[in-house]
This record gives sequence, structure tokens and C-alpha cells, in this order.
Amino acid sequence: MITHTKYLIRHFIRFLKNPNHPDYKTLSVSQKLIDVGLYYLVFSFLICASVGSIVEFLESSVFLNELKVIDRNNEFLHLVLGAIVIAPVVEEIISRLFLGYFRNKYYFKFLFFISAFSFGWVHIFNFEFTSSHYIFIPIITLPQTILGLILGYIRIIYGFWYGVLLHFLYNSVFVGAYFIFEN
Repeated sequence: MITHTKYLIRHFIRFLKNPNHPDYKTLSVSQKLIDVGLYYLVFSFLICASVGSIVEFLESSVFLNELKVIDRNNEFLHLVLGAIVIAPVVEEIISRLFLGYFRNKYYFKFLFFISAFSFGWVHIFNFEFTSSHYIFIPIITLPQTILGLILGYIRIIYGFWYGVLLHFLYNSVFVGAYFIFEN
């Protein structure tokens, strides 16, 4: 299990260095589900939570005013449908579906990274922010940008619907944590 995890992390890092020419895996559907549903969920959650602590540190310092998540008065069902069901499908279609059509082009690497950064940066609209936050947008959205890199990798190596699955699982963890700790 640990060996497989190390392999998946090395493969991901190798992919980020050269997304134009990934080595595609031939895996069964069950192995893909295990990789995406378990390993990459834990990997993305740990990385993004760790990076999120940087934002918390900046908030506790004098550099960054406190970030507040925009309160959209979401009911449980509305939040679950929006964040867990609709958002993964819509965001993956907008951010990464097109990547599969350009993966053999010389400019794929550029598109891949633009996709990840735009995915991350658009999540700044989840927060109420002031002018003091503008300079920190890359840091504030770093967890989502890293998730965008991971989801892009999953989309190219495993397939579009596996990226949707990981996005669904990732959002489920955070929505669940929101209801557990905020209520």
C-alpha cells in the first residue's frame, strides 16, 4: 500500500514536469476507482489542508485580514446539490473536458497549467475579501490550484469521469466537515 502510494505520487510529479508526454497506465476499472477514490482523495485532501494552513497563518498575522466564506444562506439540500453534485460536473466540464482533445498538441502543457490556475483562482469568489486580499489571491487559492493540478492529472491519465468522481469526493469531505464543525 505504501509502495503504491509512493508510485502514484512519483507518477503525478513526473506528469507535472512534462504533461505533454505522460505514460498512460493500463488499469482495470476497479483499480482506477481505488486509486482515485482512496489514494488521490487522501493525497489531495492532505496537500490542500496543509497548504490551507499557510492561509490560516497569514490570517493570524498582520499581513492578511480574516477571510470569510460568503454566506449564501444555503440549506443543507441546496448546498449538497450545488457543491457535491452540480459543481463537480459543471466545473470539470468547463475546466478540464477540453484537455483531452488537445493532449497531443505542442501547447498542451500551457493549456494544462492555465486550466489549473484558472480553476484555483476562480474560487476566490467563495470569499468576502477586501483590497488587502488582492495581493494574496495566489496564496488564498493555492489549495484549489493544487486540486486543479491533481484533477487535471486524473482527467488525462484516468479519464474525465474519474476527475468528476474525485471532485465529488473532495467536495463531499469539505461539505461534511462544514456541517460537522460549523453547526
